[in-house]
Amino acid sequence: MLEALLEMVGVSPHLAERVTITGHDPVLDTPFRLAETAAAVLGAAGALFAEIWRLRSGRTQDVTIDVRAASLALESVMLQRQWGYPIALTEPDYPTVAIYPTRDGRFIMLNGGYPLLRDGLLDLLRSADRANAIGHAVAEWDAAALENAIADRGLCGVMVRTEAEWKAHPQGSAIAELPVVELRRIGDAPPRPLPPGLRPLSGIRVLDLTHVVAGPTCAKSLAEQGATVLHIYSPRRPQLPPFDMDTGHGKLTAFLDLAVPADAAVLRGLAKDADVFSQSYRPQAIASLGFSPEALAALTPGIIVVSTSCYGQAGPWRYRPGFEQLAQCATGMATTQGTPDNPVLSPMAYPNDYITGFLAAVGTLAALVRRASEGGSWHVQVSLCRTAMMIQEQGRVDPALRPPPPIPADFRAQYMQECDSPIGRLSFLGPVIRMSGTPPRWDLPPAPLGAHPPRWPDMPAS
Repeated sequence: MLEALLEMVGVSPHLAERVTITGHDPVLDTPFRLAETAAAVLGAAGALFAEIWRLRSGRTQDVTIDVRAASLALESVMLQRQWGYPIALTEPDYPTVAIYPTRDGRFIMLNGGYPLLRDGLLDLLRSADRANAIGHAVAEWDAAALENAIADRGLCGVMVRTEAEWKAHPQGSAIAELPVVELRRIGDAPPRPLPPGLRPLSGIRVLDLTHVVAGPTCAKSLAEQGATVLHIYSPRRPQLPPFDMDTGHGKLTAFLDLAVPADAAVLRGLAKDADVFSQSYRPQAIASLGFSPEALAALTPGIIVVSTSCYGQAGPWRYRPGFEQLAQCATGMATTQGTPDNPVLSPMAYPNDYITGFLAAVGTLAALVRRASEGGSWHVQVSLCRTAMMIQEQGRVDPALRPPPPIPADFRAQYMQECDSPIGRLSFLGPVIRMSGTPPRWDLPPAPLGAHPPRWPDMPAS
């Protein structure tokens, strides 16, 4: 898989020769080869970090990753602590984020994790915000009819399908032939050599207009090797402290309201000096504000635009909003983790989110390598559902080997780190890729959203 992924993004699969992956599944209590899949994707990122460093310095290095460590990277939000305490969600109980049975014997996954989505679902169902009330309301609907009604209102929910049903569905078949990372040239620009610096991504500027897990994980991964990341967040959007902190390592963070012309102008100014513009807004939302990939390529020739979506860049659902759990339920992961009569979400909670973020980083790194030699502006596209399909394509774990033994505490401790931050003493999972020449690290601790001004720092990236 590692070699195929490198070839997919247009770089030599021989770069995989620098990477050593140790261990094998099962590591997690799931039928999917999640740990091996995550390790292969992280290995591809490590190979590209090493190649960028070779292009900069002429020096090679070794990359290693343990499959067990890769599995830890799929639950980093659960491993972090603030002053030794778990970091609570603003609303710990979300009955509008759950799987419910429908009248026709099927199931539907609702996702009302944000207030507007929650209120919209409750209005559609004419229900109180309690699990039993929502369950009674959902039971009055057939699953497909409710799925359509949710989509008509621009809300988030999906009928639970098997893998075979998803492949036969127009959306599943539309994205089945797409690469899991699509890297496409969208404009002309002269080759841009990598700037001088002490780390692989020193001097690379990343605008990060993403939220929750998948999109922010991409920029967090780039920050591991010295990229200057400026996270832009709307002051009107809800905040999710555990996720904001988990994905905030290595980043500056500023507020801009893109509905305000003056703020949109500030973002255009930032984009003129950016190497990467990464976004995970509802499809077409950012384009409607003047920041489509084509507009960005015209504004900043040579820019790399990264787009992360739920359902993919093709098919009848490509403009629908969605989240990780919907990808699990739409594509058949939930019916395999459980059964068609009892669908269950992954015990890792967000596997598609994290792996999609790592895939986006792979695409971005490949675009940087290709931009240095070929020039051009580039568009990287990834989606939660295409990632979920890729995971299922890797085969299954022998049921006799489940559940696997837990990861030893002393092994996990090797990857845990601590730091002081504007929000107190944090313990967290550090980078899990091991590199002999440029050990990954984050130079900035997580900060509250909007803690910094919306401008690039004057000092060069280290």
